[in-house]
Amino acid sequence: MDHLNQYLSFLESKVYTIISFEIRKNDIQTLVSNNLYKAHIENKTSASFQEYYFRTLNNDSDFISSNDFFRQFKKRYSLQGIDNGFLDKLEENKPEILKLIREKSLTTLYINHFSQALIKHGDSQKQKDLGSFFAKLVHHFLPNEFCALDNPIKDYFKLKKESFFIAFITISTAYERWATINHATMNDIRKEFIKLDKCNIINHSIISNHKLLDLIFWSKANVK
Repeated sequence: MDHLNQYLSFLESKVYTIISFEIRKNDIQTLVSNNLYKAHIENKTSASFQEYYFRTLNNDSDFISSNDFFRQFKKRYSLQGIDNGFLDKLEENKPEILKLIREKSLTTLYINHFSQALIKHGDSQKQKDLGSFFAKLVHHFLPNEFCALDNPIKDYFKLKKESFFIAFITISTAYERWATINHATMNDIRKEFIKLDKCNIINHSIISNHKLLDLIFWSKANVK
């Protein structure tokens, strides 16, 4: 176990170093303008997603009462290759899923519902690891503790060869450490973002450090 913890610490330090380098190489105004405002406010598709995100974020009652939460979630997060049969199964298991999230039993949640999901493949079913789906769902209900990881960000942080679960934990931990140590810089980023977001697309009163850093690195990872 000590060897595993040492390895995870090594990965987390690697991600932390990349975060520090990328944020410090630009002044705050340039960073916010290029990687937050242009990518997530001027971009109409992203702006529409932000409305959905903040409306449903960490909302247990909406989650439980909705008849199509997972279909909307899949659509809004642009999750591909997932059939309605699997989404219906998730709907049936919502109470258990929410319980596991609130207990932070994330390994159990991942193994039981997302690591070997049976997805329709032609006339049969195929096992598929839905790590991105898992990460986004956990973030959606624990936004202050975990990131909404996707493959471009995973690759950007040089974790392409790592499992999605390991990358999810590693980047979430690195985000938390960086935001805590660089508290003043995070506040400067927030202030500049509020200043530019004149139409109040972002709910700045509840946006977490993990979400803010995700927005920045989503933009960086998706620049071609």
